[in-house]
This record gives sequence, C-alpha cells and structure tokens, in this order.
Amino acid sequence: MVASTLISDPFPLPVEWIAARRASEVLLTVDDVDAMMQAGIVPEDATTELLHGALLYTDRATAIHGAGARLHAERFDPKGGGIVEGPDHNYVVSGFAELAPRINSPHRHLRTQSTIICSEIHAPIPDAVILHGPRTDYRGRRPTAADAIVVIEVADSSYERDSGEKLFGYARAGIPQYIIINLRNRTAEEYTRPNPSAGTYAAPRIIPPDGTLEIRLGNDESFPIALAELWP
Repeated sequence: MVASTLISDPFPLPVEWIAARRASEVLLTVDDVDAMMQAGIVPEDATTELLHGALLYTDRATAIHGAGARLHAERFDPKGGGIVEGPDHNYVVSGFAELAPRINSPHRHLRTQSTIICSEIHAPIPDAVILHGPRTDYRGRRPTAADAIVVIEVADSSYERDSGEKLFGYARAGIPQYIIINLRNRTAEEYTRPNPSAGTYAAPRIIPPDGTLEIRLGNDESFPIALAELWP
C-alpha cells in the first residue's frame, strides 16, 4: 500500500486526551501504519483506524502505540471498554450503502467504511462519506479531508468516541458537514460550520426519529434522507 499525500501539520490533541496517554509514547503516522500492514502486523481492513497517533481496533479493546507497536490491554477510549459493531450498526451502514445509486454522479460518490486522511497522524474510517468527484478520481490514492463533502458515523457503543475525539478531528480537518446517527435515541446530530483552529462545530441540529436529514451536497443542492428508512 502506498501512502497518499498527507496534510503536513498534525493538529494537537485535547488536553484531556493527552492525559490519557503516557508522555513517553511516540505517535504513529499513516506511513507507520502502512508499513505495519505491509509486514502483516495489522490487518488491511476496516477493523483498525488511526486516531490521533493511536491505532485502534473497532471490535476489541486493544491499541497499538508508537513505532515499536507495543500492545496494550486497554485501548484509549473515552467511554472505557471496547467498541463493538452490532447488527443495528451494520444494518444502518448497509442502508447508507444502498443510497449510493441515488447519490452518485460524475461530481460525487458515496463510500462506506473507507479511510480519510485528516492529518499525518489521524486517518479515521467513517461509516459513510460522500466525496467530490467519481470513484476513478481516487485511483492510486486515499481521499483526504479536502475531498469530503460530508462524513457520517453510526454510533451506539462508539458514541462517546464519535462525539468526542472523532468530532474534534473532523472539525480540525475542516469537514463541512458531520453527521452522527445516534442509535441510542434514534436521532441524527448534524454538525456544520467547523472551526478548525478550535476543533469544534456550531451547536448541532438534532433531527428526531421521524425527521428528515438533509445531506448538503454543495451549490445549494441537498439530498433528503427520511430517518425512518434507516432504523432497524
């Protein structure tokens, strides 16, 4: 795997997250993770993602930190414990995948569970993302934050992470629209107007279970999604 061109100025971690890490730990980079995948140390799939220099596993509580790839019994997670993708999560992600024929055009396309490079040390794998341009524009490279129109995370056990460190990272990278599908209360949280320097968005718009989510595609174009169609 060849690493794509990276954003050269990695953003700082929030203070409370820094406190959760040992000061001596070296943060992993995208290049480090590529090398580990090529060596067979970590799988080349959507079960792992690089968040703020730590390689996290989606379905078990393990983390790999630093160039030495030291394994830890507990991975960094604000909630504590593992992030498990259950059947409801997978059902909703599949629902977004089925929207691709209605969203895709010569100017954009939808992907599910595909890496986005936000910085040299931050490469999350959102549950869904709509990117500028057709799929062929990304032959031989990974998308960066500048390519993203909207990023979507489906959250249950991952809610604290998706509304915390991931939200911070997407805002720092300037993702224009970030949506959390909250399976706990069957609402959608729409975040817009990112403030990259602060790593924040404007106050979210909360969409009720029977409401309509508007995906902002640019040029005053939007794509409506009735949330009732997504729920399991």
